[in-house]
Amino acid sequence: MQLRGQGKAALLLTGVLMAGPALAHKAGDVIVRLGGIKVDPDASSETFNPALPAVGGLGVDVDDDTQVGLTLAYMVTDSIGVELVGATPFSHDILLETGGGDVAIGETSHLPPTLLAQYYAPQIGPMRAYVGAGLNYTLFFEDRIDDAVVSPLLGGADADVKLSNSMGFAWEVGADFALDDNWLFNVSVWNIDIDTEARLYVNNARVDKIDVEIDPWVYMVGLGYRF
Repeated sequence: MQLRGQGKAALLLTGVLMAGPALAHKAGDVIVRLGGIKVDPDASSETFNPALPAVGGLGVDVDDDTQVGLTLAYMVTDSIGVELVGATPFSHDILLETGGGDVAIGETSHLPPTLLAQYYAPQIGPMRAYVGAGLNYTLFFEDRIDDAVVSPLLGGADADVKLSNSMGFAWEVGADFALDDNWLFNVSVWNIDIDTEARLYVNNARVDKIDVEIDPWVYMVGLGYRF
């Protein structure tokens, strides 16, 4: 009875995969995908100079954020594509790792345009999966320290932080599911190598710098249209 039930389940799954409209991406097609995109950092960092007051011996982390994501893909052949990934600016709290819980000490924003070469696997029913690899350039801006939090720790001194821009490797996996001949549902996952340098300034003088690896997982769910 168990084998018979498993056989029915397999037939049902096959029927689901084979149902629905075809999604035959072809050379020359342009595919636009729009949806919610979440950056979930897997961060690690060096620690500040132990001689510094308040922050000495501590590292930093950044929290996650969700924005509107947009990807634009061009099919070079029936199976090879080129994709540009963009989004509205992300904003992240800068967290000081105190060992007794992270403390938000500031904020940064960034734009992470990413260019990837893609390979699209053969279609299975309404689904066409793909993988990609390429380069990411992350532009940090509007870095700031929360003076109300940090200045009292530094005896009233003014503090600031600057993050350097980053270029690194990125890879992705994703899948398109046909809704009709042009519209599709998409799920995508990226892993991006983002390494930055956090430069700490006190009273406009740089007092330390530490390397920070942000290396986020990025998730997107949305709709697409094939031209």
